[in-house]
Parts: sequence; C-alpha cells; structure tokens
Amino acid sequence: MIEALLKPEVQKFIRDHENDDPVALILKAKQFKNIPVQEALEQIQSRKKAKTKLPSWYASNQLIFPPPLSIEQSSSEQAAKYKAGLFKGESFVDLTGGMGIDFSFIGASFNNKSYVERQSNLTELAKHNYQCLGIRNVEFLNEDGGQFIKNTEKRFDLIYLDPARRGEHQQKVFRVEDCEPNVIALMPFLKEKGKSILIKMSPLLDIKGAITDLGGATEVHIVAINNEVKELLFILDADSSHDPLIKTIDLHDPSINFQFRYSVEEEAISPFGIVGNYLYEPNVALLKAGAFKSVANAFGLKKLHPNSHLYTSAIIVADFPGRSFKVQKEIKFNQKELKSSIPEMKTNVTVRNYPATVEEIRKKTGLKDGGAQYLFATTDLKGRKLILCEKIDGQQ
Repeated sequence: MIEALLKPEVQKFIRDHENDDPVALILKAKQFKNIPVQEALEQIQSRKKAKTKLPSWYASNQLIFPPPLSIEQSSSEQAAKYKAGLFKGESFVDLTGGMGIDFSFIGASFNNKSYVERQSNLTELAKHNYQCLGIRNVEFLNEDGGQFIKNTEKRFDLIYLDPARRGEHQQKVFRVEDCEPNVIALMPFLKEKGKSILIKMSPLLDIKGAITDLGGATEVHIVAINNEVKELLFILDADSSHDPLIKTIDLHDPSINFQFRYSVEEEAISPFGIVGNYLYEPNVALLKAGAFKSVANAFGLKKLHPNSHLYTSAIIVADFPGRSFKVQKEIKFNQKELKSSIPEMKTNVTVRNYPATVEEIRKKTGLKDGGAQYLFATTDLKGRKLILCEKIDGQQ
C-alpha cells in the first residue's frame, strides 16, 4: 500500500482534498479513478492530526502516516524533543518502535540506534518515513522487543519503552504489569543490558505504585502541555531508589519547572490560612505529582484546606508554577450577589473541593463561560465559599 499511496496522482489527491469533507469524498469515490480513496482519506485524516502535533513530519514530502488513532496515541513532537534532550551516548534501542516518533528524535543523540517493532507493517512504514526524513544508520528489527532484549548480547547506553496500554480486548489498562510488554517481567534483562532505561507511561498511572512496581527509579518526569498531563517518564539507572527525584514540566510554560521528593513531601508541614489578597492554582503536573505541601513551603504560601489544593498569600509571589490571581472578593451563592458582582453573568468557573461540578454551578446560576473574571468554588477551613478573582497580567 505504501507504493500505491506514493504515486504522484495519489499524493496530489491527498493534498488537494486535505480540507474537504471526508463523507463527501467517500460519496464521490467512484469519480476518482485509480485513486484508493479509502486509504487516501485515512492519510488526509492523519495529516490533519499531524499538522499541529507533528509539524516537521507534516511538512516532509511523501511521508506515509499510520491510521488517525495511532497519531492520537503517539508522542507529540514537543514531547519527543523533550525526551531527546535528556540523553545522549553511543548506543540506543527502542523496544516498542511503533510509528517511530520518539525514536526519530531520541536517536539523533546516539551514533548507533536500533528500532525494534513486532508489527511488520509499522516496521516498513518506519523504514520509508525515516528515509524521507533523512534519518540514517538505523538497525531495523522486525521482532518482539521483549524477546529481543532477553536474547541479545548487546549493551546499550539507553533502552526506551512505550508499553501498549490496551489489553487483549482493547480496554485501557493503567497498571504497569498490565501493559505490553510487561516491563516488570523484563526488568532483570533491562537492567543487565541498559545503562539507562526510559519508560513512558500513561498520565493516569499511580506514580508511587509504579515506582514500587518498577523496583525504584532515579527520576520521574510529569510532562504536561498547556496544563494537561501528557506523559509520565520513569528513568532508571544505577542510582535508582524508592525515593526518586520528581520533576514537573509544562512544555508550554517554562515556569512550571518544579522538583521534589516524596520523602520531603511526607514530612513537610504546610500552614493553612484564610483567603488573602492573592490566590494560586498549581499546574496539573504538580497536582498529578502530589507536590501539595512542597510547593506551599517552596513559595511561602498558605494552603486553604488539606483537600482543596489552592494557595494564598498577602503579597504577590513571583514565578509560581501555575496560575496566579488577584482576589477581588468573596461572594455568596445567590443570584442577587452574583449579578451585582458579575453584571454580565459571564465568568470562568473552577471547582476545587466543592460539592458541585462546574456544569451544575452554571446550570443553577445561569453563569456563562468566558470573560476576564475567574470564580473559584472551593472550601477553606471555615467552610465552602466562592472567590471572585482576576488573573495576574502576563499569565496564560
């Protein structure tokens, strides 16, 4: 199918119809002679997803993309570049090659690189695309990554795995041992043959549980983009322990660079206080990491409540790893005060430790989404409350 999709007339069709309605194209399929419309349409849909997620791949001529779902599940170019910046060395192997996004970026920092993938169609796709991208000196191995690492006599500076997170019946799985390949079962071989091991896992994975299951780690990176956690990265090497360094990153905001250890978090004592002049909402990467007391102590903030994960101060604190707000007032949950405080009845609503969802609050109050103000429905040590704020200038 690669050869068929590479024909000039098919490539022209894909680009000419990139912005057309897919349903309309299918209905007119008989008009396009010598064009494999179904396969071309799949390329169109995949290219649309790649345009923003994988811009350098999208811009490259004659690349053939896998199905749209594979694009959705792959690393973004931003995330792949981040991983590529963590390591360099002589030898690198990716045991779960897939469509090869991570391999293409990480491999640039190594002289010898091996792509391992058990699905022959993906292996052939990677061979073709790497040639188009000018990626050379790649050893392609069409075999099971787990079997390869068990049997090989080679040693690698870095072994990378992105285990599949779907079971036999395509259900999502979130425990390390349920992923394929089973990293826990392979761990003796990975440690024997890899100087460093990098494992990408689902954002929904329990971090502390995974550290225990993996037998420890050196670092865990919680990688977010635009305040949405995309990846959990576990780095294992000779310095691995059950108290690894936890790093939080948002690739869209360099200020979200915070690190801590769970041993410090567990022993920390965070002061509590009533709402002051400023309110702070941590980036989701910190919330996923569980840096609740560590971030308060690092920035000299008071926490509103043990379970609210909002923070406050009397004077503004710079470089907080999240969003900062100027408190305007506390308001009561009734229509008269809401209309008085928010005349246009339009505001951004956030819920933190409050017995109602954003949708329920909007339905009950009639508040519309948007505007310059922010309404936090939360709980402090004195009880439930609504806090009306405005975002500090210059923040996203």
